[in-house]
Parts: sequence; structure tokens; C-alpha cells
Amino acid sequence: MKVLLINPPCGIRTIGLKNLTKIEPLNLELLGATIKDRHEVRLVDMEVAPKDLSRMLVDFKPDIVGVTSEVVHVETAKQALAVTRLSAPDCLTVVGGHHPTVCPDDFLDPLIDLIVQGEGTESFAEICDARASGATSYSHIAGLMIRDGDRLVATARRPLPLTLDHQPMPDRSLTSRYRSRYYYLWEKRIAAVRSSVGCSFPCVFCSPRIYSHGGFIPRSPELLLEEIAGLEEEFIYLCDDHAFHDPDRMLRLADMLLSAGIKKRYFTYARVDSIVENRELFALWARAGLQLVMSGIESLDYEALKRTGKRVDQGQNVEALNILGELGIGMSAGFLVEDNFTRKDFARIDNFVKQHPAIILTEYTPLTPLPGTVLHRKVKDDIITEDRQFYDLQHFLMSTRTSTKDLYRMMRDAYGRVVWRAFLRVGLWKPSNWSWHYVKMIRGLVRNFFALGQADAEMKKAVARQDSRSL
Repeated sequence: MKVLLINPPCGIRTIGLKNLTKIEPLNLELLGATIKDRHEVRLVDMEVAPKDLSRMLVDFKPDIVGVTSEVVHVETAKQALAVTRLSAPDCLTVVGGHHPTVCPDDFLDPLIDLIVQGEGTESFAEICDARASGATSYSHIAGLMIRDGDRLVATARRPLPLTLDHQPMPDRSLTSRYRSRYYYLWEKRIAAVRSSVGCSFPCVFCSPRIYSHGGFIPRSPELLLEEIAGLEEEFIYLCDDHAFHDPDRMLRLADMLLSAGIKKRYFTYARVDSIVENRELFALWARAGLQLVMSGIESLDYEALKRTGKRVDQGQNVEALNILGELGIGMSAGFLVEDNFTRKDFARIDNFVKQHPAIILTEYTPLTPLPGTVLHRKVKDDIITEDRQFYDLQHFLMSTRTSTKDLYRMMRDAYGRVVWRAFLRVGLWKPSNWSWHYVKMIRGLVRNFFALGQADAEMKKAVARQDSRSL
């Protein structure tokens, strides 16, 4: 079977990180590795090369097409399948990933034959093998949603695995022509490694817990060591939902990396309470090369913080920052932008960041009701648009007490200060640190600056289009 895997681009109305970072499609590399011994597999990464799909289809007519999707990719995933179907009208189309798992109804479309839910390597391999053997029905394969006219029919549930150790090493040869174009902000080359899936904490706005049903699914340190040792890239993104959920596992991994003499630099997510409770572990990871952690501080108002379900103790944010500062680890600190924010609220965050030099980056996130979350169920009737391109953690999706025009303007101004502070704190201004890659980063920053200036008008157009269709 000829199998084509597609990483769709973010939508044109999506803003934020899409202009500042490009990460390899690790989930597709895993799928490719699972089936490459018995099927011909090719991968197109439209996020970095949007025209590659059309070029690929000139001489590669797939029997099976698999496309992955996060929430902002719903429309572009369908567009990619539409293009593919024109070239290969008899191909079997399959959608999988995080968003199809938590919100399959978004993919009830004649373009889509099958939806894979959860960890999809086994399900997708069984689909490909069944197709190769001449199957026309896939109802015997667990973990699917199958389109039947205007409804989706679920097959038997496929339990989530207890570990990720059964999965193969990602087949990075599938992205070999793209790898020089994967970057993260000022880091011009980056590789992604998934050491675990899931988070057990009940934050009302976060969807990883929904995906994993509150479970934590790890990969063994031995396999992670093997994978990291084989990477050419020096900067590694541990793209976990909560990498330090199991401190003992991360202790073993850090010890193994140091013992093997592997010199890499790492970025991952870490809760502030994990940092506070495991200072020595983070000290060890600082020696192993951990340079930056993303932490959701969310709010400087402790009562507001409790309402999000964050479950951190008062004062732990500051304690975690002090620990990171002492260890030489930077933080990318996330703050929720509430619907009644004024310039005083942004100034309060600004003053907090000034007092804590460990904060390298500051991220401002409007409270976003991601499908499947507790927050989404609570405010569903108040959401003003279902256009998933706006679910990028940068748009206001509910009515606000402060005008959205003012909120976007304040966010844009705040990001100007964030950029300037990052240049100073990271030392990007030093001639010895200069890289031509910074031109790409600056270009992305400019795009975001203008996009935030137009965000209010773009959202109002989307709402008007939605209202006109409903008439």
C-alpha cells in the first residue's frame, strides 16, 4: 500500500506560535515507523512547505492518506484531504490526533472515512494492513469512529496503553528534507521527543487530561536515552503534557544522560509545584542541560488561580522562580488574560516579571474554552464562534467586559515589552550571539504584531459569516 501522511498548516486566521516556531510532526513519524516495513510511506509537512502536497501528488498516488489535527487544523486538514482526493479519488482517508479524539464531530465530513482516537499507532497500522488485504469494512478495528452517512459510529474502545514502550522510534527519515526548517524562537534547529502523555491535574481549561482520561503514560528512560543519543539536533523539546509527573523516572533519565556524556539543551513544561517539591531533581537537570521550562503561572490573584483548578499553594510561583534563578534555568511564564483586564492588570504582570529575572519569556493567553474541557462545557452557550482557527490561545472566544479591541491592543503592546525583555535577558543583542536565523524570528514577531492589531476585526467578520449561515 502507498501511504501518505500529512501535517496540515495552521489556518490563515490563526496567530501566535505558528509564526515563531515549527516543530516536527512527531506523531506522523511514529505512524510511519510502525508501518514502514510493509507499506510505502511518504510524509508531507505543509506547516513548513505548504505547496509540497501538490508536488507529491504528481507522481505518488496514495491508497491511504492519514492527516493529523490539533484544534486549529480542522479546516486545513479537510482542505488537504480535498486536494488529495482530486488526485487519488479512491484513497481511504483517515484523521487522527488530539482534536479528533476529544471532538470527533468536527470531522463528520464526506471527505473523511475514518477517525482514529487516542494513541493511534496500532489502529492505523491495522487500517493499513486491512486495506492491503482487500478489506472494505473497518468495524472490526478498535479505537475508530466510522462515518455512516450523517453520523459517526464508534467501534470497540481501544484502551490507552500503560506505557509508550511498545511504540517504535520515530522514523525521522520521513522528515529529512524538512529538518533544517524546524526551529523554536531563537533556536534555529530543534528536535521533538515525547517522553510521556497525559496529566492528572484538573485544570478546567486544559485538554491533555481529557485526552488521557486523567492518566499518565510514560516512556522508559532507557528508550529515551537511545532516542536522544541518536539526534543530531542540540536543542530538544520534551513535548510532554507534564514531564515531571514521575520524579523518579526523570531522575533516572537525567542520571543516564549525564553518565553517557550526552550534551544537549532541553525545553519542556513543568508545574511550579513540581519545581518547588523537587529542587534537587531540577538541579540535576540543570547539569544535564535543561535551559527553559514553560510554567503556567496563570494569575497573580490566588483566588482567581484557585477557580481555574490549578491546585498550587500560595507563594509557590515565586518560590519556583527563585529556584530556577539559582539553578540558571529560564522560565516561559504563562498568564491568563481575563475578560475585564485593563492596563493596570498588564502593568501588574509586567512589574512581577521585572522582579524575577528567571522569566525569559511571558505568554499572554485569553481564557480559551478548548473543546472537551470542563471550561468548554460550562461556557458553551457563551462562545461567539465555532471557527476553530481562532482557538489558538490568542483570541477571545467569549463576550468580554473590556472591549476586545482594547484587549487586543493591550496584548500587542505587552508583547512588545516581552520581546525587548527576552532580547536583553537571553543576550540576543550581543554580536557574538547573532544568527541570521533571528531574521526569521523577527519576521514572525512582526506578523504577530500586525495580526493582533487586526484580530478584533477578523473575529467580527467570522461571527458575521457564522450568523449569516444560520439565517
